[in-house]
Amino acid sequence: MLTRGNEKNNRTAYDYYSSCAFYLFAVLVVLLCQGVAGVVAAAIERAYAGASSGGIFNTACMIFFQAANFAFIYFYTRIMRKKLNFDYFKNSCGRGVTPKIVILPILLAVVLMCGMYLPTLWYGYFTRAIGIPESAGALELDSAGAIVMIVIASVIFAPIFEETIYRGVLLHGLKDEFSVTKSVMLVALAFMMMHMSPLQVVFQFALGVLSGYLAIKSERLLPSVILHATANALALIIQLTPFAAVLDGSVVWLTNHIAAAVMITILFFAVAFFICFVLLRYAFDKTHLFTHGGVDAAKPDDNNDDGAAEQADSHAQEIMKEQVMSQITRRDGLARYFIGIGICAVMFIINLVSMIVL
Repeated sequence: MLTRGNEKNNRTAYDYYSSCAFYLFAVLVVLLCQGVAGVVAAAIERAYAGASSGGIFNTACMIFFQAANFAFIYFYTRIMRKKLNFDYFKNSCGRGVTPKIVILPILLAVVLMCGMYLPTLWYGYFTRAIGIPESAGALELDSAGAIVMIVIASVIFAPIFEETIYRGVLLHGLKDEFSVTKSVMLVALAFMMMHMSPLQVVFQFALGVLSGYLAIKSERLLPSVILHATANALALIIQLTPFAAVLDGSVVWLTNHIAAAVMITILFFAVAFFICFVLLRYAFDKTHLFTHGGVDAAKPDDNNDDGAAEQADSHAQEIMKEQVMSQITRRDGLARYFIGIGICAVMFIINLVSMIVL
């Protein structure tokens, strides 16, 4: 009979293949939660007209989604006898949390919001041009309770659980098989599509890319959690304070001066990109930004001895077998990844059509 300590020691870390399977099941959990929320919303709407469109109900759904994410992470990991392949607080050298680990993500979040504000705004104009109402997707924060609940959902729960799934398990699994750049981009795409919202694709992808590189460079997950939480908090502050009116006034001027708007958008984005690149490159001593994962084949030493030649031949066969298995694993893992992406894409299109038609 295994003790609790032995059971924990017998668990294996998420690898490339198991992390892709983990992601696919995470998508199915999101889909299930949306179905449950839809049924509950319909029942509430039938009993109390208009109640399902209020801020309390929508923010309660957000908390429910994140609670489901937590339950999925915990129970799936235990059932599959896995352990997380990353650390929240310590890097590979065992160094814990330092002031830099906390301050840097906050600075990056501010830079991200400044650099992506105008691209996100122009994308919003595009969505309205294709028929999506301006009010689509907007949360009615019509009470103190709704505000408190959205802070809990978007500033506390979502950064922890979503970063665990995407920049934690999935990213650390993919980078065993692909380059860091490709892994970060694949995870950012998965993170963006997971929201299944036509209104959030631009900013969510940018946030996913920056969070991915930050997790890789810092060699721990806490910085990306702080980045995600700060970005969500800043978005709420803009929405709930008079600062939104100030931004709206500047946008009116920009829309009347198209050439200036294009140049300012490019300038803000370029400056934000440069600042983020410099901070990520020089803030941490270890881990180069662009490195490659995957299986590296060892080369046998040249030796004229017959025994050494046989050993080299056996070693070459083992390497060939590993390469074949690696190709099979890569194919099967990618299949699970793209099934998850495909499910999200279908829901994305359904949401897009419903926003235009309804």
